[in-house]
Amino acid sequence: MYNLQHIFKTHNFELTNETTKGVEYRHQETGDIVYLLPTKEINLVVNPLSFNVDLSQSDGKVHSTALKYFPKRLNGGKQPISFGYSFKFSTAEALSDFLYTLNN
Repeated sequence: MYNLQHIFKTHNFELTNETTKGVEYRHQETGDIVYLLPTKEINLVVNPLSFNVDLSQSDGKVHSTALKYFPKRLNGGKQPISFGYSFKFSTAEALSDFLYTLNN
């Protein structure tokens, strides 16, 4: 886990909140937020309204109460829930490459 924290720090993201449902990182220059979700793979969720990233390359939408700063929409329930787009990575290096593209 330290390795991932170091990667986020290298790409100007600071840890702002950590729960059992996810780890929140805020970009120090833009203020944009991403979430790292606890799954078998490295699962990064980005806000659909921020960053210049091709969302068609994502692994799909993720709905979670952990994504507290993301937009909300109905997803089968009566109340809207926060959602974002998931990007899964098999290595820390792949995550680092992706975070690099978010910064440029």
